Amino acid sequence: MNLREKQMQMTREIIKDTALSLFCAQGIERTDMAQIAEQAGVSRRTLYHHYKDKEELAAQIYVLNLERMFGQLLFDFDFEQPVQSLENILDKYLALRDHQESLIYYDAIFGVYYSTLSKNPAELPDFKKAMEGWYSRLILLDTIAVDPEEKNKWLNILQKSTHLYFMYLQKAVIITHQRSGVVTEEDRATDRQFKDFIMHGVRHSR
Repeated sequence: MNLREKQMQMTREIIKDTALSLFCAQGIERTDMAQIAEQAGVSRRTLYHHYKDKEELAAQIYVLNLERMFGQLLFDFDFEQPVQSLENILDKYLALRDHQESLIYYDAIFGVYYSTLSKNPAELPDFKKAMEGWYSRLILLDTIAVDPEEKNKWLNILQKSTHLYFMYLQKAVIITHQRSGVVTEEDRATDRQFKDFIMHGVRHSR
């Protein structure tokens, strides 16, 4: 990668980070490209060079967030230590709540925003491409030498448990934003309790 390409990549990252902050702070529908350009410290011409419109920018951030939340976590699953590896994955979801809450919150507000456009995020080309990548990695998990019945059981538990916990965390993040935006120790305790509730069910399903 030459210097010009590095500069362009850096500019794109600055734009995406700025847009994510604005989208989470005031909503996607109330944020315009002029605001994003000003906050990012780039010209409108530069902004439109990288993204044709707000919808394209919002969609790319959505898919990138999904990759950070799912593409980098689910595939840490270990069939040789299924319970412990599942708990480790849920702990990483919990760490997102503490350190990258905007990823979870944005997933929720983007779904609402896209529905107002009468569109389905699952129809996004970038989303479909990401899904193909995740599916191919799940196939690799599925080729591990484990009893097929046991394998299918744990893949099912993995999918349901992570989905359940993410839905819980998404709701918790929305409530926090509506309340004050500050995560309290009581919130953290409740988050851990819900994770423990899921793991209790997992251990008793063995």
